[in-house]
Amino acid sequence: MSIKELRSQTGLSQSKFAAMFDIPVSTLKDWEQERRTPPAYVVNMIKKILELQGILIADNYIDSCESRRRSVERVLAILFTATNGPDETFMKVLDSYISGEITLKEMETRVDRLEYLGV
Repeated sequence: MSIKELRSQTGLSQSKFAAMFDIPVSTLKDWEQERRTPPAYVVNMIKKILELQGILIADNYIDSCESRRRSVERVLAILFTATNGPDETFMKVLDSYISGEITLKEMETRVDRLEYLGV
């Protein structure tokens, strides 16, 4: 990804973007107009800083959020079928999953043994 693409994704003007990273505006303009090429490590550091500040969202972050969302949906579906809905048992199991005390696989195993139904 080029500096121009990074700045464009932020929606910042050249002067604001340059000020954010303490880069002379003339240098930024030279990079964007390809009169000069920034070192690859500079581009990577700017991209990482933008991602860490939440200004730019990395593709792998979006993928990981989507994966987590699907996992939570699966957990909720399992819990709703194995309990009486959002009762005390449901909330305890959900808290255990969120805090990392149990995994999705462990929860599925317990459901298969009907542990959450009080049987």
